[in-house]
Amino acid sequence: MGRRNELAQLREEAGRARVLAVAGRPGSGRTALALQVAGDPAVAAERPVHYLSLAAPDPVRRLLDQLGLPRPAALAAGDAEAAAKDALGAHLARTPVVLVLDDVPAENASASVEALLPAHPDALTVAVTHGPLSGVPDVRPCVLGGLDYTAARELLAALAGDTRVVVDPVAAQALAEAVACHVGALRLLGGWLASRPRASVSDALNALRTVPVVPHPATAPVPPLPEHPPVPRTVDGKPVPPMPAYPPAGTPPTPPPPPRGAQRTEDPLRRAFTLVHQELGANARRLLRFATLVPGGVLDERGAAALVGFPTDTARTLLGVLAAQQLLREEPGGWYRLPLSLAPMLVALREGTDKPAAVELARARWLERQVRLLTACLVRLAPPDPEVPPAALRFRTPTEAFAWLDAALPELLLAVPQAEAAGGLDGLVTRLATALVRVLPVWGEATGRAVTTELYTLHNTVQQVARRSGQPRREAAALVNLGDLHAAAGEHTRAMERYRGALAPARAAEDHVAVGRILEATAGAYRASGDLVRAVDFYGRALTLRRNRGERVDEARLLARLAAVHSAQGRHADALREYRAAVALHRKLDDEAGAVGAILGAARVQELGGNTEAALRTQREALEAARRLGPRLESLVLLRLADTLERAGDPAGARVQREQAAALGMGERPGFE
Repeated sequence: MGRRNELAQLREEAGRARVLAVAGRPGSGRTALALQVAGDPAVAAERPVHYLSLAAPDPVRRLLDQLGLPRPAALAAGDAEAAAKDALGAHLARTPVVLVLDDVPAENASASVEALLPAHPDALTVAVTHGPLSGVPDVRPCVLGGLDYTAARELLAALAGDTRVVVDPVAAQALAEAVACHVGALRLLGGWLASRPRASVSDALNALRTVPVVPHPATAPVPPLPEHPPVPRTVDGKPVPPMPAYPPAGTPPTPPPPPRGAQRTEDPLRRAFTLVHQELGANARRLLRFATLVPGGVLDERGAAALVGFPTDTARTLLGVLAAQQLLREEPGGWYRLPLSLAPMLVALREGTDKPAAVELARARWLERQVRLLTACLVRLAPPDPEVPPAALRFRTPTEAFAWLDAALPELLLAVPQAEAAGGLDGLVTRLATALVRVLPVWGEATGRAVTTELYTLHNTVQQVARRSGQPRREAAALVNLGDLHAAAGEHTRAMERYRGALAPARAAEDHVAVGRILEATAGAYRASGDLVRAVDFYGRALTLRRNRGERVDEARLLARLAAVHSAQGRHADALREYRAAVALHRKLDDEAGAVGAILGAARVQELGGNTEAALRTQREALEAARRLGPRLESLVLLRLADTLERAGDPAGARVQREQAAALGMGERPGFE
């Protein structure tokens, strides 16, 4: 509404510049104008339009998701963002787009925008900033002030109704003048009138006049220059008297001028907010203050109920009241968002009003509710789950559960580091991170997006919290999980560092199961990196530990892995010994399928040692055992036998074995250690 001159200016300059900077004060309608310009058919010119807020972390990866591009395979968030920037730059250099960058930070604004500028010559970037982007080339600024009086009256009429504005245009203009036609302030005043059907525009003006004017804070004083003794001046040998000081001594200092583009007297948004806020009920004010505890200020009725400790019906009513007064923005799906322009004032109110214990309790209730909702979501998306949440928190369908998860996940990922930094809630932070670790793979599989970076960050947080709170068992588990992520990414050196770091806390906690798991994982990392001598050493340590604890299933698995490493070293006799011990142990455990796998491993070692006939006899022994276990395993052994016959120079025999496997319906080819 309004901004016709600014819109015309931006449309005209869009064809001549690569960057448009929409600058102004918070709440002045910058984002709406930027989106209106970018969505104009004449400006877009059939180019795709993408919106990106820089207020949230990892903006480049979020833009990759919007473009449908794969996420980079990196673990650390910084590395992932750098790799994403390279991928994004390559894509935007080929494709012309219209990119809207919202919430550009005031500090390093030029660098933040320049890092995301598309390289394509036909691309257009519309940046929403606090001030001009002096360091960005080919930029055209458009600084927003207040609305004109006609647009201000139209905005008030749209929110409060035409009648009251039409019957008292003088009061409407005076009300707009009182807030310098500021868009955000006018919206708040319109919401105030909408919630009071019997109040007139004059009543709103009189109420606003009771709010004291808040002058701009003075800027920091400039430190005085160091004083030096005056140098005597002479003309023709005669002393010259010093110049008189200006201003004369005793003159009161001149107050510093307000920032460029600011109002000359007070912050109109703060004044209108004070009027609306002071007439709210106590519960609504408390909900607004506690909404600043939620990342991004995004709430639904469940989160709001947890913050203030009310039933969901009461929280739903409060959210509706606040949205009607323009203090919250209603979004699809039952979500409400706190405007960023109001957040600093609410944070100051919270810090000056609420006790630290009350703030911590509200944050704890919200975190607890998110943990229970994530658990309920996982029950719906990946049943069955051993932990069943209360019935009141269950989602009715998997579709509803996934819709909630997809909308809430960005804020939940931000909530973990924020709660960790706040301190005092380590248990809840760990539970939330654990719930996210369980649900992220389900979300990633459904959306086709990589989640390794998020998992790595969460495990790092759990490890740091566990170390801080003195929980060695949990710290060791987190380090093992981090090592597994490094190993899956092929970073075996980093994986070994994590595994070795996990040994000390696992032993301190006397967690022998974890110690065995760490030893085995370390051996696997050494094996993958090619250090077979150390792999044998750590497999031997893990095997001894499992054997002493009587864990026969794990002992059988480790025997097969140790035999495989011996085989890779060329120590065929040692490999055969371990495989035969594994066969005997599998049969003692009544695990015939595992015994068949170990027999096939022994046959492969015999073939590598040059004894093909013995290898064929061993494989036929495995075939006899597999026939008792079903066609799938029998087909696998037949295919292994066919491969051995082909390598031995008997293609006809290999063909017969493959035909028999095909007759059994072999669809895929799993393998054994």
